[in-house]
Amino acid sequence: MPGDNLRKSIFRDGLDKADVALIFFTEKSLKSSWVDKEIKHVLREESKKGNDFDLNKIISIFDSKETYDEISLRYPELTDDLMHLMPTKYTKIQLGQLISAIWSKYLSLQGGDVEVQRQLLSKEKEIFKKEKEIQKLKTDLTDLKSKNSNLNQIDEFETFLNSGKINELIQNKESLLRGGWINRESIRNLPEAMTLGLAEDNPKNTGYVRVSEKGKEFFKWLLLNEE
Repeated sequence: MPGDNLRKSIFRDGLDKADVALIFFTEKSLKSSWVDKEIKHVLREESKKGNDFDLNKIISIFDSKETYDEISLRYPELTDDLMHLMPTKYTKIQLGQLISAIWSKYLSLQGGDVEVQRQLLSKEKEIFKKEKEIQKLKTDLTDLKSKNSNLNQIDEFETFLNSGKINELIQNKESLLRGGWINRESIRNLPEAMTLGLAEDNPKNTGYVRVSEKGKEFFKWLLLNEE
């Protein structure tokens, strides 16, 4: 519950004893008068100490850039030039950047060796770079699979066309693509078309057939490649 216990247990005792403190600001916290009151109280108490050591322990995290911008205006003491974003669907890179920031803050507050800190940050950057490269490879692989799938389908359609087995079906493409029910006896090549997956039973009446999704793709390809 809101009150002095929260201030004491989290802000007062917490900041005094913690190496690093994380505050996660969300869109909802912007609308909370209680959050505003608690934070302003802490800032007043810290200012009375005459130093900002405890405030330097804080790393503020935000669910969006809009939240960061608003908090920067309200409590500039709790933000810096680095915007640590952790949206609902955060990435491994964003998580890695936050971990890097925590270590950097910790070493800085402990008066850690600058060279050690530099090497640590360098390793973190290397990890981020690898993550980006892996993500790019995954994207490229997905694109390649999609292209290969399209190429395989084009090869298949060309084979259908060159076989001459569905010439009558092609000649009736306009009536077929108008939709509706197609009598099995109306087009001679219907059995071949069904075997090739270009036509299928009409689920409402198996005495009739209709153009399948694959058949629609075939006729679309045919339309785009007709001379």
